Amino acid sequence: MQTDPVCRMQIEPARAAAQAEHEGTIYYFCSEGCHKTFVANPGKYASAIAPAAGHGTGHKHHG
Repeated sequence: MQTDPVCRMQIEPARAAAQAEHEGTIYYFCSEGCHKTFVANPGKYASAIAPAAGHGTGHKHHG
């Protein structure tokens, strides 16, 4: 499992809606919206990911 850096939702990389690379690290996203938010300011979100992140903030996407 990986953590979406924007909403902190736990996602399987194979089921990610999008992915992006920033400074050599690949980030996975639960939705295109989270991906666009990350791309607009990757430094803000890339630094927010902790190695032992929880299960997110309850932020959910359906699509």
